[in-house]
Amino acid sequence: MEQYAVEAAILKVYGSETLDYVTDEGVQIYGGMGYSSDAPMDRAYRDSRINRIFEGTNEINRMLAVDMMLKKAMKGDLDLMGPATAVANELLQIPDMSNGSDELFAAEKKTIANFKKAVLMVAGSAVQKLMMELAKEQEVLMNIADMLIDLYVAESLQLRIEKLAGMRGEAGCTEEIDMMRVFLYDAAERINKAGKDAINSYTSGDEQRMLLMGLKRFTKVAPVNVKESRRRIAAKLITENKYCY
Repeated sequence: MEQYAVEAAILKVYGSETLDYVTDEGVQIYGGMGYSSDAPMDRAYRDSRINRIFEGTNEINRMLAVDMMLKKAMKGDLDLMGPATAVANELLQIPDMSNGSDELFAAEKKTIANFKKAVLMVAGSAVQKLMMELAKEQEVLMNIADMLIDLYVAESLQLRIEKLAGMRGEAGCTEEIDMMRVFLYDAAERINKAGKDAINSYTSGDEQRMLLMGLKRFTKVAPVNVKESRRRIAAKLITENKYCY
């Protein structure tokens, strides 16, 4: 039940904030008319805002998602410190520079695996450093929550695209693959920023330098031509003249 509660909190936050972004972009596309009741966006613009408030504000849901996960770890229902310690030990070793397997989306899976290490590293070090005081450090909890949300969406997206590719073939989901790679590219920056904000708030000296070095390693992604990827996605939408994904 707690696992579903964590997922529900993540989905509520991400879904409502994505809706807000999409609605705001819709208003922008219509220009001055977007703010008028004569255009189709005004109600959506008003209605979307409530989703970040009801059923718990997004700030509360962020903290709840991390709090529930940490409570499971403290009760022994979730092994957090074991994997976190393994990631910490990995920082003392030479990075794996291999290209990995030739499996479809191997690079993307490796990126997501590294995102998991980044989350474990920050969450684990925060627990060790702050211990019972962590519950009072709401900013750190929010940072970890933002990392966790991007990780959850990244892996869900990758699994969805892998399933589509299995049904249609890689050539049959070109734009969906573009979406996945653009998201991972952008998510790496967000995870890095949230991780740095957290690390810088409770560490200093050699410990801080080590954690920041690890965060940089775990959020490194291959270059992506996001301009061309977004143009291909837009071209498909324009051709279809509707949302077709």
